[in-house]
Amino acid sequence: MLFIISLSIALTAAFLLGKPLKKRPAVFYVTAAVLTVSSIIIKQSDIAVNGFFTDYVLAVFTRGALGAAFWAVVMWAGALPNGSVPIKKLMPIRGELSIIAATLTFSHVVTYGVQYITDIVRDRTGSDDAFRDFVITSIVCLIMVLIMTPLTIMSFKAVRKKMPPKTWKKIQRTAYIFYALIYVHIMVLFVPKAQNGRDGYFLSVIVYSAVFIGYAVMRIRKAYLAKRKPELRRVPNAVCACAMIVPICLIAFISRNTSHNETITATKEAPATFTFEAPVTDAATTETLTSSAASTTSAATTVTTTASVTVTSELTSSVTTETVSETVSTSAEITEETVPETAEPVTSSVLSDEYVPSVTSETAAVQQSTAVTSETVTETKAAIETEAAETKPTYRYKNGTFEGTGDGYSGTVHVSITIENDYITAFSAYADNDDPDYFSDAMQYVIPQIQRSLTTDVDACSGATYSSKGIIEAAKNALEKAKN
Repeated sequence: MLFIISLSIALTAAFLLGKPLKKRPAVFYVTAAVLTVSSIIIKQSDIAVNGFFTDYVLAVFTRGALGAAFWAVVMWAGALPNGSVPIKKLMPIRGELSIIAATLTFSHVVTYGVQYITDIVRDRTGSDDAFRDFVITSIVCLIMVLIMTPLTIMSFKAVRKKMPPKTWKKIQRTAYIFYALIYVHIMVLFVPKAQNGRDGYFLSVIVYSAVFIGYAVMRIRKAYLAKRKPELRRVPNAVCACAMIVPICLIAFISRNTSHNETITATKEAPATFTFEAPVTDAATTETLTSSAASTTSAATTVTTTASVTVTSELTSSVTTETVSETVSTSAEITEETVPETAEPVTSSVLSDEYVPSVTSETAAVQQSTAVTSETVTETKAAIETEAAETKPTYRYKNGTFEGTGDGYSGTVHVSITIENDYITAFSAYADNDDPDYFSDAMQYVIPQIQRSLTTDVDACSGATYSSKGIIEAAKNALEKAKN
């Protein structure tokens, strides 16, 4: 979509502003330079901008879409049939358009060049495969810059006039290599995203392929017709049509959506939130522990009650024995007064010898039984308290919501983790300034791993290593705050 917008801008400027560009090229050069520098400053700073400006205005510069669109106009100006209306409009200003295209391209070069250098300094090149891709991409981009820079300088009229025409023309032919590298660079980046079903990338692959493959076919056709000069051009035209359609169809087939992943957009205003249901076993365990504690308490109450009843019963028996003893003693005293003197008296000492020891023995037995019962009750209570302490669960993390930050691909990553009984129930994340596609892939791959293991010792998402590391680092900081 960005390339289509940029192509419309480039074509409009080339066809409507051709005469002013030819007369006052410096004004257009300065304007392009100001736009380039401004986009770099905004991109590298923390200036707050809205989403539309970032995605559709700033991106046409920083992602190189506008520069590529102007290069497309410059390319096709040399591939169109001689004498056609478009070539009459474009050829006189082709040099000026190439200078504008190079100036706008530097926005993309500087933005991602700074990012690449930062990654090297911070040792954030990722896995071996990611490092290999990183090196290849860096070399390709460096070659493109080395080709583009001298071509741009030689496009200025003052420089061109001082050079021999043949030498100038030979050097300018290296532009074909530059155009080919632009297309390869774009396809390497866009085809995987199109295969993953990212919005707009399949269309971008088709449009870029039509522009660059069409240019290559038309340029070869023009060179062939200039040498052969056939009277009938039907055969060359048919061959050229097939040469354009077949590769584009092949690219479309390769770039078709082979994945069902959806891009999850995460912003500060609306962070992406992953929610997880707590396992059923936790609730069942809690209920079991509660029931067990209740049953144990009930048993302790029963033991205490039984002990009380036993003690009461034995004490009652003791009291009854004492009452009988007192009654017998009273009866003996009465009998002593009425019996004859000749009879042997029944003294109280006899009664004492017969009954008092019996009462004392019963009391001691009751006291001993009561002491044993009290000791049993105490031991039972201690056992209940010990069991309750042992069955009470211990948690590594506190309950609540905890936040953390990490260093992502091109900005700070923010996460918020909600924990309940050592279980993550919610995980929110967003990045200040990151590629939505890469960050979406990283979230969908990394967050479930952290949730399952409750640790940050997890794998990063292939192809989104930097975004993954940002999420992992932020989650680690949040979990550190949550530790008991």
